[in-house]
Amino acid sequence: MRHPTRKRRQVLVQKLLGRLPHRQQELIGAARVLGNRRRVSVYLVGGPVRDLILRRASADLDLTVVGDGIAYAKALAAEPGTRATIHPRFGTAALILRDGLRLDVATARRERYVHPAALPQVFPGTIRDDLFRRDFTINAMAVRVAPKGEELLDLFGGLTDLKRGFLRVLHDESYRDDPTRIFRGSRYAARYRLRFSPRDRRLIRNVLAEKVLQRLSRERLFREVKRVFDEATPEAALRILQDRGVLKALDPALVVDQGAFAQMRSVRRAWQRYNRRGISSTPPLWRVYLLVLLRSVPARVRRRVGEHLGLKGPPLDALMTELRDFAFLQEQLEEGSLRASRLRYLLDRASADLRILLWASGARRVRHSVERYLTRLASVRPALTGQDLKKFGFPPGPTYRRILDRLLEGRMEGRLKSREDEVAFLRRHFGRPR
Repeated sequence: MRHPTRKRRQVLVQKLLGRLPHRQQELIGAARVLGNRRRVSVYLVGGPVRDLILRRASADLDLTVVGDGIAYAKALAAEPGTRATIHPRFGTAALILRDGLRLDVATARRERYVHPAALPQVFPGTIRDDLFRRDFTINAMAVRVAPKGEELLDLFGGLTDLKRGFLRVLHDESYRDDPTRIFRGSRYAARYRLRFSPRDRRLIRNVLAEKVLQRLSRERLFREVKRVFDEATPEAALRILQDRGVLKALDPALVVDQGAFAQMRSVRRAWQRYNRRGISSTPPLWRVYLLVLLRSVPARVRRRVGEHLGLKGPPLDALMTELRDFAFLQEQLEEGSLRASRLRYLLDRASADLRILLWASGARRVRHSVERYLTRLASVRPALTGQDLKKFGFPPGPTYRRILDRLLEGRMEGRLKSREDEVAFLRRHFGRPR
């Protein structure tokens, strides 16, 4: 495929920048003026360039400065209301403008990895160095903002790879240097409907065979797992990870079947219902997806699989407890028609994660019970409160809880319909108020 001429690249850049929202175009204009005034080269880089080519919205902008990026960022942050967070060690700065727009500024740099899966050592570099250190060719493109005219820099064929639908690293050591790129690539492949190049598939097989993934710290590994679950359709990225042998490399028992993928889609629908109903305790989706993933492996190895995903300590203990509670709750709800008070008791004590997972479990009777709880029972409250009981002469203590539970049960069973009914119930069963 022929590369665009310089003139065609300039026309392309003008079209790309024209796709930015007006406020972002203003910010690029300010970056250009400052770069020209300071006589430094400034580039729009990475994901925003990729997203502009794909006609996708990009909330943030990333600028790379060949020179002193920190000084440039501080000058750019002079606009009133702008907050700047400076990281001198890495030569980076994050700017939050008063309207909430975010701009990341970095000094162009090169990286060196002293051993596989290590965090990189960072040194000042050229724009070519900076692009070459990136994960994939599709993220190694830049638009020169200043000085001179705008121009697209595509030194490694990212534009061609986007058109061909390929994900390709920039050199053969890339996955060995940073194996988290395998997870990132799977997310990109799912999100943008791309596929790993044949060379990349071979490189991934080699890295997995060398057990480089096992060199990642628990924190880095779980961060990547969570990012997979933060995707709009995590099951698509998980399927790619499974096809590439990554899940099995983490743990031989980690095999996700079609039922688990389908349940993740059901989890999304359940979570959306929670949101539409305005239920405040809607949990983060990634946690429910993680429960689905752990449920897909045999119970006897779940803790081990969780550890191999980077979990440990109390967070892992909590997930194991939830999975045991899920089995109990599912059995209870599948038994048949439960009294309203019993259903309320069970699901009040379940986490929001489990209520969503129960709804998504596929069993009609279980889903109906959760719907009944959400739409009718969860919001039921007695008219009387602890303050009322105090006014009626009941001494504070465990009696309050017992009385309020009885009143709640009567409300849910339909025996008590008003405040007057509740007061009469107290007179009959507790002798007060007189």
